[in-house]
Amino acid sequence: MAGNRVFAHDDEVATIYEIDYLNGRLIKAFALGDTPIRDDFEGIAVADDRLYLVTSAGTIYESREGDDDDRMLFNTYGTGVGRRCEVEGLAFEPSDRTLLLLCKTPRVDALKDVVAIFRWSLDTREIAPNGLLTMPLSEFTEPLGGKGFAPSGLARHPRSGNYIIVAAAQSAIAEVTPQGRVIEVRPLRKNLHRQVEGITILSDLTLLLADEGGNRRARLTLYTPR
Repeated sequence: MAGNRVFAHDDEVATIYEIDYLNGRLIKAFALGDTPIRDDFEGIAVADDRLYLVTSAGTIYESREGDDDDRMLFNTYGTGVGRRCEVEGLAFEPSDRTLLLLCKTPRVDALKDVVAIFRWSLDTREIAPNGLLTMPLSEFTEPLGGKGFAPSGLARHPRSGNYIIVAAAQSAIAEVTPQGRVIEVRPLRKNLHRQVEGITILSDLTLLLADEGGNRRARLTLYTPR
């Protein structure tokens, strides 16, 4: 997301799309590499004049915005986060110029009972000092009746600065502060959100949730502020 422009990505190929979310229309699509890169992409973010993709293994791809059908040069960065957890979700934190990498599935014992977010610095190209934010998993599961909480998407609220996290498997959404205080956790309506994997908040505070299609079409749902 950049202002009120919405960007999305392919799950398996480094193709980036700009979407007219009001009319359900594709504005343009461009790819990274002459032959588009294949990987397991799990999140997209915009920072300054660059777009960033992250893979489940924590590899970050960086590119400028392209025009329709362009093939773009790109950089890749290994964050090391993939050794500690499966990544699923990416957002930009402007206060310290970090990318927020959301952990879905822990791969080390230290992260098994927490919801974790790593902060990766755009300036130093490494995990920021004190760059691991953890919150007790129980604070997410208890409001949902103990059904678990497997994060699948992350956005930063442009006004409050809080982080909004969605969990597809539990069809749930949570709000937390950048310091790790859990403000609220609530279920989503399953008839509207069968598998919510993407989230962004526009500059006018419209909330967009993206559900994967499975055997049906993917869907964007818009929630306008009261």
